[in-house]
Formats: sequence, C-alpha cells, structure tokens
Amino acid sequence: MIKYIKAITQRVDQLKRIKGLVALASLVFLANTSMYAQVETMYSLYRFNPQVLSPTYAGSTENSEITVMNRQQWVGIEGAPKTLGLTANLKWSEKKGLGFNVLSDQLGPISTTAISADFAYHTNLNDKWRMSGGIRAGLSNMSINYSGIRIVTPSDAVFTGDRSTGFQPNVGWGLRFDKGDKFFVSLSQPRILKYDFGSQNTAYKDVPYFYSMIGTRAKLSDQVILYPSMMFRMAKDVPLSWDINLTARLMEKLDAGLSYRNQDSYGFRLGLQATKKIYVGYVFEMPISQISKVSNQSHELVLRFSIFPKNASKESSDVKSTK
Repeated sequence: MIKYIKAITQRVDQLKRIKGLVALASLVFLANTSMYAQVETMYSLYRFNPQVLSPTYAGSTENSEITVMNRQQWVGIEGAPKTLGLTANLKWSEKKGLGFNVLSDQLGPISTTAISADFAYHTNLNDKWRMSGGIRAGLSNMSINYSGIRIVTPSDAVFTGDRSTGFQPNVGWGLRFDKGDKFFVSLSQPRILKYDFGSQNTAYKDVPYFYSMIGTRAKLSDQVILYPSMMFRMAKDVPLSWDINLTARLMEKLDAGLSYRNQDSYGFRLGLQATKKIYVGYVFEMPISQISKVSNQSHELVLRFSIFPKNASKESSDVKSTK
C-alpha cells in the first residue's frame, strides 16, 4: 500500500511538472516548426524604471540614479522566467543624458544577456511641451541549453547540441513627448536587430518589439496624487499586448496601486521612499492565463539609488521618474 501511495504521489508530481513545461512551451520555441518566439523580457515596474524600455529617459530625472531589478515570474514552475537587471541613468547636462544597462534573463533552457549604453537629448518645443530622443547601442547574446532538458527522445536531432548566437551588436531607439509629469507619450524599440544562430538557426524566428507608453497625473489633494498610465507591446505577427496601471502617491512617501495585463495577469504594487536617496518598489502579480493552473504568483522587486544629487530636495518617486 505504501509503495502504491508513493507511486501515485510521484505520478502527480510528474503531471504537475509536465503541465508547467507545457505552459512554458506555449511561450518558448522548442520544436522543428516555423513560428515566432516570445523572448522579450516582461516587466511590471517599467514606469518606475522606464529606461529599461527606452533610452530617452537617460538624464531625464532631477538626479542621476542607479536601479537594480529582480523579477521572479510564475513561482513554482520549473524553468519559469527569472530576470536580473542593472540600469544607470546619468545626467550629463540639462539637455543630455547617458545610460548603461545590464540584463540577464533565464526562461527554461533559454538564457539571454544584454549590455548596452544609451544617449538621450532633451529639448523644449515650447513653454509647455518637451521632446526627448534617445539611441542605444550594445551587445546581446542568446543561448539554448538543450543538455539541461529532460526529453523523451534524446536522439532527436532538434535537441542535439547546445546553441548560442555569441555576443552580437544591437541598437535601439526611443522618442518621447511630455508636459513635465502632467502628461507623456513615448514610442521605443529597445532592440532592432534579431537574434541569429547562423547555420543552426533552422526554423527559429525572432521578433523585436515596439513599446508605447502613455500616462498623466491627477492631483486630488496635497496628500494624494494619482498617476494612471498604459503601455502597449507590438510586434509583427504577434497579438497586441497592453497593460493599464493606476498608482496613488500618498503623503509624498508611499505609493500604492493596481495593474492589469490584458488576458495575462493582474497585480498589486507598493513603493516607499525609504530615505532621500533610496526608493523601493514591489509588485505582486497573479496570472489569469493558462499559467494560473500551475502557478498563482509572480514577484518583482526594484531598488533605486539616487547618486550625485543636485540638491537636498525630495527624490522623485516611482511615477515621477517619467518627467
């Protein structure tokens, strides 16, 4: 009887693992058929750290900043996405900014690493509107570790040998129009060139994404300010993805908000201006897609450090970083 119960338990664990891998397979290309792979990293606190998606934000804040990000998506699923990122936003002058980005992303057997530098220029169009343009240049690599996959037919040629694109040059761009923190709209393509495995590329097809953000500010009182925003992800032959967010700034120190990603997840976010130089942001997400059958949570934590402050004034918050 004990052996029978153990066998059933092991079988249940195997089925859970299979469900998780099937869910991941719906997002990752691991078959010998022609399709597009979704390899773009997912973020939730992009308004907290918009430079990760657009080089136009380099030098756009009052002080220079360093931001560290850690995202654990679909906790409990073997091979679920994990992301680590480091972003530096450095003021060069009143109209110029420099930025640096390091990103490491793991999704099952697929890992990507990107290192890039940004340059942005900011200019006033009139007494209300400002325009910002940015460019990005760097190196990126994608690798697939087939040897780490437990497959039914190890001799399958598709899964023979690990693959890597090697570090290849890449470029990106961004454009933004804003009225301070009252209203902004932006369009960017952080990665233009596609990942290419060369002779081993077979049917793999990469899809670079366009990102568009729009947001505004509504002051309810001296203690409460609302920051609604939306973000769209667009790519060829890929369904449009969009987020809607609402964050409330309370007493100039605490941020609390809600978010919804179309047909994917909804979440809760908190932010705290811990000190004049340190801001902490956190998001808890619950999936509503097929992934919800095997995982019910994702976590994202971001720390922002203000460096080289111009003065002792209060630091910008999560939503004010979009100025």
